[in-house]
Amino acid sequence: MALPILNSAKYTVVIPSTGTEIEYRPYTVKEEKILMIALESKDQKMVLRSLKDVISVCVTQEINVDDFTLFDFETIFLALRSKSVGEVVDLQLKCEDEECNGVSPVQVNLEEIKLTDMPESNTIFIDKKVGIIFKYPSVSIVEKYDQENAMENAFDMIVSCIQEIFDEENVYDAKEETKQSLVDFVESLNTQQFAKVSEFFKSVPTLAHDVEFKCITCGKENNLELKGLQSFFT
Repeated sequence: MALPILNSAKYTVVIPSTGTEIEYRPYTVKEEKILMIALESKDQKMVLRSLKDVISVCVTQEINVDDFTLFDFETIFLALRSKSVGEVVDLQLKCEDEECNGVSPVQVNLEEIKLTDMPESNTIFIDKKVGIIFKYPSVSIVEKYDQENAMENAFDMIVSCIQEIFDEENVYDAKEETKQSLVDFVESLNTQQFAKVSEFFKSVPTLAHDVEFKCITCGKENNLELKGLQSFFT
């Protein structure tokens, strides 16, 4: 006799970059096991692959996870985690006092975590005549990099996110340019111009939440801002 098949509830989440709505189901114990193994490995790429796999099977529509911006990806998984395991996550947070090594247990409600504001524009004017239109870093772009060589990776990501370059007379589609020509263009920027580009990437939305807690070791009142998906699952 076949065992009964359990029906999962269905939920929806809005994709921040497009405003469209997608439907998903909570992940199962089998899928949670995949995530736990990846998290325990502390391998960033393995974790990202596991998150991608779980999102792909839990979203009921046909999607390409690689095409999502990183903040879309984080938003979807946060909603998925909340409905699959529960709204509250237990964290171990380190005291801000440099002389204190205390770590305190803190509970965070996932429903209270929000994305930081979207930039006003993804067009950066380098000077009065030349500008760059950027696309937000996608999952496929982020997946190429690891935690080593952070500066080199950041520069390469900037180049990978160029969508168009324009001046008074022409628009140059990045897809039609060689990577080296794009690298040469970015390397030709002066310090002030590159600072404008860097500021745009610093303003890319991410999950953020302010947490207040009292250190159980020294008694210091802490006020921390947690940013990025990894901050809520460590």
